Amino acid sequence: MHRTYQLEISPAAKRDLKKIPSPVQNKIVFEHLPKIQDEPYSNSEPLIGALKGERSYHFGRKPEYRIIYYIEDDSITVTIIGTREGIYKRAKRRKK
Repeated sequence: MHRTYQLEISPAAKRDLKKIPSPVQNKIVFEHLPKIQDEPYSNSEPLIGALKGERSYHFGRKPEYRIIYYIEDDSITVTIIGTREGIYKRAKRRKK
């Protein structure tokens, strides 16, 4: 049976999304977030260290983007969206 997940975007991730170019924003909202909501484990990789418990979804080339989120029961919460450059340091700071 296919499990249904509720997708939430944190206020900080919503601010991140607004900083991304419009065509990429549309791809994130209409293509990538639905993919994460549908199959949160198969399209991403688990993070380690300070970000253990969160997952990273990758897409794009030059620049390469990341969507970092965690799964709790039937809920997926997106915590950060941005280019690969420095995203993990930013994610660690937000987690504190």
